[in-house]
Amino acid sequence: MDRATRLDSLHRTHDGPTPKPELRTALLGGAARANAVKRAATLRLHSALAAEARLAAARRRGTLTATACRTDAWLVRLTATLAHHRRAAVALLDQRNAYSQ
Repeated sequence: MDRATRLDSLHRTHDGPTPKPELRTALLGGAARANAVKRAATLRLHSALAAEARLAAARRRGTLTATACRTDAWLVRLTATLAHHRRAAVALLDQRNAYSQ
């Protein structure tokens, strides 16, 4: 079934506006392809946010003394953000590697 046929079928089955998840699936050529694109976009997002948090933490750490680093709330938040996004990116990479084997 080609893209035009899938879209035509989707528009015929809905009276109002088509639901976004179903439209995305139809435009991308199936649920498997739509999920792969979604996972790749999520991985890029977490990787970019982890890089930003790492850079911000390094800059913040550079402006503080060693004693001040222990009690700096902003540095603690940046570190937690960095850990969260790294963990999410690694989980997505592990998931992708598990699917490819």
